Formats: sequence, C-alpha cells, structure tokens
Amino acid sequence: MFDVATTLAQLSTEEKVRLLCGKDAWHLHGIERLGIPAITLTDGPHGVRLSESQALDNSALPATVFPVEAAMAASWNPELLEQVAAAIGEECQSMDVGILLGPGVNGKRTPLGGRNFEYFSEDPFLSGAMASAFVRGIQSRGVGACLKHFAGNEQETRRFLINADIDERTLQELYIEPFAKVLRENPPWTMMGAYNAVNGEHACQSADLLQRILRNQLGYDGLVMSDWVAVKDKAASHINGLDLEMPGPGERDAQLHDALTDGRLGEAELDRRVARVLTLIKQVLDQNRTVTVEWPAHHELATQLAVESMVLLKNDSNQLPLSPGKRLVVIGDFARNPRFQGGGSSHMTPHQLSTPLDAIGQRAEVVFADGYTETRVTPEQLEAAIRAATEADQVVLLTGTTDSMESEGFDRADMKLAPDHLMLISAIADANPNLTLVLHTGSAIETRQFEHQVPAILQAWLPGEGGGEALARILFGETSPSGKLSETFPVRLEHNPTFETFPGTKDTVEYREGIFTGYRFYDTKALPVQYPFGHGLSYSQFTLADLNYHSKQRQVSFSITNQGPAEGAEVVQLYIHDEASTYQRPVHELKAFRKIRLVPGEKRTITLPLDEHAFAYFVPHLGRFAEESGRFELRLGFSSRDIRLTTWVTLESDTDVRLLPTLDDTVKDWLSDSRTAPILQQELDRLQFTDAHPMFGIALGFPIPQLIQFIPHMGYGEQDARDVLDALQQQWHQIKTPD
Repeated sequence: MFDVATTLAQLSTEEKVRLLCGKDAWHLHGIERLGIPAITLTDGPHGVRLSESQALDNSALPATVFPVEAAMAASWNPELLEQVAAAIGEECQSMDVGILLGPGVNGKRTPLGGRNFEYFSEDPFLSGAMASAFVRGIQSRGVGACLKHFAGNEQETRRFLINADIDERTLQELYIEPFAKVLRENPPWTMMGAYNAVNGEHACQSADLLQRILRNQLGYDGLVMSDWVAVKDKAASHINGLDLEMPGPGERDAQLHDALTDGRLGEAELDRRVARVLTLIKQVLDQNRTVTVEWPAHHELATQLAVESMVLLKNDSNQLPLSPGKRLVVIGDFARNPRFQGGGSSHMTPHQLSTPLDAIGQRAEVVFADGYTETRVTPEQLEAAIRAATEADQVVLLTGTTDSMESEGFDRADMKLAPDHLMLISAIADANPNLTLVLHTGSAIETRQFEHQVPAILQAWLPGEGGGEALARILFGETSPSGKLSETFPVRLEHNPTFETFPGTKDTVEYREGIFTGYRFYDTKALPVQYPFGHGLSYSQFTLADLNYHSKQRQVSFSITNQGPAEGAEVVQLYIHDEASTYQRPVHELKAFRKIRLVPGEKRTITLPLDEHAFAYFVPHLGRFAEESGRFELRLGFSSRDIRLTTWVTLESDTDVRLLPTLDDTVKDWLSDSRTAPILQQELDRLQFTDAHPMFGIALGFPIPQLIQFIPHMGYGEQDARDVLDALQQQWHQIKTPD
C-alpha cells in the first residue's frame, strides 16, 4: 500500500484540491496515476444502505436491517450493540464499503424531532455509551465509523438554515458530551459536520466547533466531512477545519484555488487536510478483505436486539404473556406490512423480513383483521375488527406512526397517534378488554388517550427486519421483556420544556431550557410523566441490596437477585444527586448502568465503574468539566423514578468552581463567600458596623463601590473609607493571583 507522506509530496495542487471533495454521492476520489483506487462510503447506522446507483435515492442493495438507534439504546446493552456493529462491519466489507455513516448521537430536546428514531437517547451518557460500543464494533472489522452530526442538529425544521442558539454549558454537557465520550473511549475514523448553524456559524465552517472544541478541546485528529450538501462557503469550511466536502463532484473547487492564491488558506493547512483524506483512504484499503456474510446469523442478531429493545410499558393483571390455546385475534396492517424502519437516509432493503403475523401464526391459530390502511380506518375495516375482537379470548392490536408522520426531512406535528388509530383502539378495547397494544414508533408518543382502556402496552419501536419474530417471542413468554425507555414519555406535549421554543423562528431556535431536558427537567420539576426515563417491566421480579461506594477504585458495588418465576434481564441504573452546587444542576443524572441476566433465584454481585465525569459538570468560567467538593447521593434503581437503594458519599476536590466575587459585587456576595468574607468582615468589625446597625440590612445590597461611598455618611471619616477600599483591593488581588 501507499505511504501518505510520499504520496502527498507527489500530488499537484489541482489533485490536492480535488481530494477535498467527493467523487460522487458515495465515493471519494482515488489517484489513478498512482494506482490508488476510490473508496466507498454509505449510509447507516441501522445497517448497510448501499445505493444501487450514484444518485441520492432510495435504491439499496439487500442487507440486514437492525432496529433503529432509539431501539438500540432501549436495549441498554452495549455488549450486544458491539456485536451488531461488528456484523454491520462484516456486511460493509462484503459490499466493499469502507466507511459507514453512523452512528448519530444528537440529542432529543423534544419528542417532535423528526430524526429522533435515528438517535440513541435524551441522555448524553447513555447516548455516548451506546455510540462508543457501536464504533468499537464496526471498526473492529476494519470499517470506519462516522460519528454524526456535529453539532446542535436536534430538529429537521429548516435544518439547512436554522441557527441553534446554545449557551456554552448546555452545548458542552448535553450536545458535545456524547461525541466527547466516544472520542475518549473509541475514536471514530471520521466525524460528520451538521447542516445547521450553532451560535451564528454554520457547523461545517465553524472554527468554534471544528477547531476550538473538536480539535483543541477534544483532541480529535481524524477526518471531518460535511453532511451531504451542508457546505455553504467552500473556502471558509476548509479554512476553519473541514477536511472533506460531500457529496461530489467538486463544482466549487475554484473557490479553494482562489483561497490558496490570496493566502486565506496556506499550503501547509491544505496539506494537513489532504493528509487526513489520504490517511483515511489508506486505512480503508489496508483493512479491506474478502468476507462471506452469514446472513441467517445476522438476522438472528437483529432479532435478538429487537427482543432486548422492546419495552413493556404496562402489564395490568399479567395480561402478558399470552395464554396458549386461547382464541387469538391480531389486528393492524402493521402485522402484515410491518413498520420496521424509519424514513429518509437510513431507509434500507431488508435481506430477510419477519412479519408479526407470520411469527405469531407459527405459534397459535390466529384470526387477522387489517384494521386500517396507513392512518385511515374505513367503516368496513372497523366493523371487521370489532367483530373479530368480540369473538376472541385475547386481542393483539398493532399501531404506531407512519413515514408520513415521522421521518428525516420534517419534524412531527404532535405526539399523538393518528385520530383513526385512536378511534380503533377505543372501539377494540370496548369490544374486548383482554387487549395488548403494540406501538411501532421511533420516539415517545402520548398514551393518555387510551391508558385507561388498555391493560398491556408494549413499545416495539421500529424494530428492524427481525421485529416480527422478536415480538412473538415476547408475546408468548419465550423470553422476558428487558427493554428500558431511552427517553421519557411525558403525559402530554405541553409538558415538554421546549414546547414554547421549538422549532424556533425562521432563523433561530433558542435552547432556552438549557441543561433541563428529558428526565433532567421532568424529575427536577417533579412533574408527572406517563412513563419515566429508564422504565420497563419484566415477567420476573428483581431486588437490589448491599450498595457500597469504593472511593479509591471509584466504583459502586451492589447485589441483585431474581426473585421471580422467569429468567430475565434487568437494567440497573445509577443516578447521582449533587446536594449543593455553585451552578444549578438537575436533581440527578445517569452516570452508570449495567444489564444483568439472571435465572430464577440467582443472586450476583455487580461492580459499576464511574468515569471522570461522574461527579463533574461543565463550569463556564473555567472552560472545562470540574468536580466540586461536597456531598453526593448515589441512587440505584430500575428507572429515574424507581430508585431502590441510596447512599451518601463525600467528595473532596482540589478545584474551586466558585466565581470569586469582584470589587464590583455586593456586600452580601462578599460575606457569602468563604474566601472574601473574612476580608470584608474584618473591616466591618473594625468600623463596628454590625447587623445591629439600622443601615446594615440595606448595606448588604450595596456593591462594594457604593459601600465605600456610604461609609462617610455613617459617621466615619473619608480616611476610613479609603482604608477599607485599600484593604479590600490588596487582599482581593492576593486571593485572585496567589504566589
């Protein structure tokens, strides 16, 4: 294979510029005269979406369709996801694909985000952990991951034009942190810039994002490419940190030549960009190998992930699992024509598709009624469904969203199912109370319209090509459900903290909710939710005991026991509550988790490590994450609102995150800070100006300059005022700049 430095020295400026843009929609330029071929990249992250043409269309060769990222995260199983990503890597190799465009780790400010199904979670720790496992898995097979979309890409509305106005702390803690966690643990070969602007600069030409944060703060040295047609200003993008514009051909290469000619882009900087492209090409070619894909094994892996991702939201009176030998009716066109994937750039052609109707039919005698077509229910469909339900012992109704309601390219109009679907649910529940409702959606929906009528609700997400078989295994109790919500299901959309700001004005969306999104908002506000973050029921019961914190090892240990009748897996979640902090924090934050499988009666002791950000938060004036001394409550449980064990720990930090009061701050500010209080108190005592003085309470609100002006009016001399000011100034500077 070629040497990057040697090859770079052989290239003309024309060839260098050409390498900084794709050849077409799915290939990078090779260098024919040097024997370097073009490499292929393609969409993901739910499988290999390799287009049959060079155009941006929906044609795709058959491949294993895995559950969408929202479902992947609901498995809370990074080890399984690593296996899935490795399988995707094998399929990439078999199709000569060198880079898969995924995973996506953008946030979920609101349930209305059109691409929420393509992102892991509302929680940055869970998103980062799952994405890290995905990157580790696919790159273990010699295929590069592309972590996307950097950054602030949380909506589809005007996504090419919108400016996301995000304060630094919110940006760092919620929207940069998932990327940062992946970069710390398993750096991807490539990163993808976003369509939108962040704080006034388009992401693909933002020096703040690409240089200050990505290169300098996070230390990333891999290749950064644009999202497809996301480059606004070709020269500005490459000057400010972009390595590769996609897609090709490079119709604006002349702009880069102009920037080289007038000195805006130096030759050395151009070479750094080209070297990253050459390094990527070399990585792909060096790792390229012949692979024979075991398609049945991959289909089973997709089925297993779908099983582990499905969340049993509700199961009153043990409605599930279904009883064998009973008359069973399945209602819903999704049983026959499953909604197994989302719309947009991740839309794939399944290699093998399992439908719910076929899978359920292999286990029981089934009467089927289609119930609806897309979002509509005809009178004939309604009548047939009600008749079938009335004659059944058990009813399974499949419903959910459609591509017209939830897809890349637009945001959702609301959180509700289609009106006709809601009407159908109500009618079937009236006809037969033994109803199990299966929801096929890519993100949270309102369930309040039918909660009182439906005893069992299963969130199946968009479960990939094995979703039908996975659903049947859970319905009939062949496996116990173990999925947990990766996002909160609020009671209603109006409760969401972005309700008044999403999707923003024509030009800007303000992230006014700050760090309080998802459960961070709902739990801090103690606001009722329909189903909390991390929630999910099982056919078994688990108990926790023996919670301990080991400070030297920086880890938590506990025991877990399966006290129920069935083998199953439980996700144990550790949240950390900061008793008091200089800057406001959510009531608690997820900082560790583990999925544990146990047979009935089995007990295990588990250890959870805590990473360097477990107790820390982003301190704006320090420009970094920092730990603050204090007491923290460790909360161990099965959801953010199902905490079973707690313990308090004390942390001693060598960082003081408090802002030092300035000489312009108030008397109260100075007396409230342990560093400045002794200085000011000494001067007040010298003047015998105490809380017994009638003006003391008023003086607390004085800024220090006003206090100095006020001193002569309290019966003291001008010299007293000067002495106080000199003492405060001298000692304040000693604190601010210690020797």
